[in-house]
Amino acid sequence: FSQKLLCCYAGSGFCVTGKIEAGFIQTGDKVLAMPPNETCTVKGITLHDEALDWAAAGDHVSLTVTGMDIIKINVGCIFCDPKEPIRACTRFRARILLFNIEVPITQGFPVLLHYQTVSEPATIRKLVSVLHKSSGEVLKKKPKCLSKGQNAVVEIQTQRPVALELYKDYKELGRFMLRYVGSTIAAGVVTEVKGSTYTPFLTKHIAILYSSAFF
Repeated sequence: FSQKLLCCYAGSGFCVTGKIEAGFIQTGDKVLAMPPNETCTVKGITLHDEALDWAAAGDHVSLTVTGMDIIKINVGCIFCDPKEPIRACTRFRARILLFNIEVPITQGFPVLLHYQTVSEPATIRKLVSVLHKSSGEVLKKKPKCLSKGQNAVVEIQTQRPVALELYKDYKELGRFMLRYVGSTIAAGVVTEVKGSTYTPFLTKHIAILYSSAFF
């Protein structure tokens, strides 16, 4: 099960709402929020104001959960099976396509990482290579800068841990946009997750809840 948090509010326990992207969830299940790597228990499931015993991929639901501090929940938290946790990292490698950017991208370039409901400040930590747009062949290693229209491999570092997966394993959690001063400057896909000790995302067992938090 995996679900990404869209909203959160207090009540009997507290509620998180969003869409289940894969797998299923039942009342009584224990789920893991990533980040912050905290477990809680599902006490209730609601779909269109109707209480249910279970829900599955594709459902937009509200879950009443207990056993966790609501203050630790942030926009973009993903709820998953504790036995098969999703990755949470601050550094990853990605293939990006640059749009019509006004200034060249250099090492240390600040961006806003945007995917699903998450917007997280980040930095282009390393320029790995420039690729051929069609074949993916490496045209240049360790470029000094990147300009509009180029296809490249870069390493990105976020300020806080974010839950990501490899694009080849799970497309919805493996693609993103990069923004700079209010404009979208690139689209990308995750090719490698750095410094993660968690196992790969297993779609058939995990469902995702997209969420933003409020009290």
